[in-house]
Amino acid sequence: MVGNPVQTARIYNSRGVDELVFLDIFATEQDRNLNLKLVSEVIKECFMPVSIGGGIKSLEDINDLLKIGADKVVIKTMALKDPKFIKDAVLFFGSQCISIAIDVIFKDQEYVIKTGPNFDEMNLTDFLNSMEDCDVGEYLLCSTDDDGMMNGFNIELVDYVSKLTNKPIIAIGGAGKPEHFVTLFETTNIEAAASSSIYHFTQYTPQDVKNSLKTRGFNVRL
Repeated sequence: MVGNPVQTARIYNSRGVDELVFLDIFATEQDRNLNLKLVSEVIKECFMPVSIGGGIKSLEDINDLLKIGADKVVIKTMALKDPKFIKDAVLFFGSQCISIAIDVIFKDQEYVIKTGPNFDEMNLTDFLNSMEDCDVGEYLLCSTDDDGMMNGFNIELVDYVSKLTNKPIIAIGGAGKPEHFVTLFETTNIEAAASSSIYHFTQYTPQDVKNSLKTRGFNVRL
């Protein structure tokens, strides 16, 4: 998000987005929990499902977010560090509310995930297999190389991951115009995408994207 998150959530809600993903990307790095008061204020502005992530380290953290109205929680670092924690979370809360964020880079002819500040890396396939064993609910798949570039989604990455799982995938990273969403859905079998730069740094709105998809025959909520 750019600017005040509560105001931004209010704008997104007024523009009819289908779901809001709110991620505090610095919470883990700064070793702190999410600001529950701020998150609660964001959720109150939304009349659509809300996924919240950042700094989640315990089942209590997940419970706190669900109690204030989050529909799903998004976890990345703990999934990389401790798959057993993810398995416990799924068993306790159900797979439907556990989403796993995957930030992927392409390096030395393979897809890898950075696992920490020391530039340690994990093979994407190995990580996905461990999450499949945990029966998580969905994946937020971000192509780090394309994130913010607005040159289009990484179709090859989406295809690669969709062949490894039958779980829902939300593609993130690369959208710069409505046609990029059309290409994503016409050339892959996933049904969801998330984006932010296109709405903050271009003239396009979520309604423009939906209109483009509708004219190409996709079933969208206008």
